[in-house]
Amino acid sequence: MTSRSHTIIDIAATCACGSVTMRIAGPALSMFMCSCLDCQRATGTGHSTAVLVPLGALSITGEIKSFGSPSDSGAVFTRHFCPGCGNPLFGASSRAPDVRMVSVGFFAGHNDWYAPNQLIFARSHRQWDMIADELPWHETYREKRIS
Repeated sequence: MTSRSHTIIDIAATCACGSVTMRIAGPALSMFMCSCLDCQRATGTGHSTAVLVPLGALSITGEIKSFGSPSDSGAVFTRHFCPGCGNPLFGASSRAPDVRMVSVGFFAGHNDWYAPNQLIFARSHRQWDMIADELPWHETYREKRIS
């Protein structure tokens, strides 16, 4: 599986009710899947699919709502969604204020650019949730590389 991290994305879509438009215009810093319990609750399935983008690459028009809660890292993770239809939009962590974790499914039908390069929080992965065997799995966050 080829990683497409740092791919330049220029795409916009609207939520199911048409109240919110979200656009990414910039680089994908990372593309990944997350099997943490919070992502399972938020998506209603076994994992989330996300692209990490710089804050400045994301623009939103329309009213959005948010909900924040403590995450396993100790940071507060805030999920943003459309208040009309509930479509997930993006997440923001207090430990990384300059990036946004965008829900790839929001761009359904126009997200062929997405190529996940890892699964994080594999410790809570469910057997019934099929993930490609060749994808690197990390028990929690990916280990940081020391340069």
